Amino acid sequence: MPANTSSSRASFRGARTRRSLIDAGLQLFAKRPVDAVPIDDIVAVAGVAKGSFFNHFEDKKKFASAIATEIRLDIEARVVEANRDLTDPLERLAGGMRTAATYALTEQDRAIIMVNGFRLATGRDHPLNAGLKRDMDAASAAGLLRPEAQEAGLLFWLGACHSVMANIIERGLSRPKAAARVHDLMVMALTGLGVDQVQSRKLAKQSMEQMLKSSR
Repeated sequence: MPANTSSSRASFRGARTRRSLIDAGLQLFAKRPVDAVPIDDIVAVAGVAKGSFFNHFEDKKKFASAIATEIRLDIEARVVEANRDLTDPLERLAGGMRTAATYALTEQDRAIIMVNGFRLATGRDHPLNAGLKRDMDAASAAGLLRPEAQEAGLLFWLGACHSVMANIIERGLSRPKAAARVHDLMVMALTGLGVDQVQSRKLAKQSMEQMLKSSR
């Protein structure tokens, strides 16, 4: 058997094992806190040997971080899709919050993991925040935000998005109630950033109506 064929098969098996472990973590962490899930349970659900876990992850902390990153990347991909045809930075900020809220409605298990004690990547230069940073910087450069938003705006907006997801999950909100909650929080968050109140209410109303129309 050629060496490259053997290597390809080993790589495929490794990727499949890692995927099985991640899927097991997604299943277990949606029901129990990370600290309450032993590695033995993870490998049992994944159907792999315990040694395989340590072939892919240094420890459970690294494993949990990998899962949190996967969820955040999933959300970011949906934000990119939602904002694909938008150029206005404020509309894009609104699209991000709306997408986060919709994620809590449609991907509840993953959203539970995201809000249930997983550390947020809050740095302005963190790769996961690149899109939000561009939108926040563009809005600041256009004079749409208060001066403090240049440094603290990204953290503030992440916190608002995280809070609305947590509230939807904790309260078990229906789509209409979640849309109304997004409306109110978006008005408060945008005006907190320094956006004109009329514009803030307009964007919040648009987001609420889009959430009510969509099933995704």
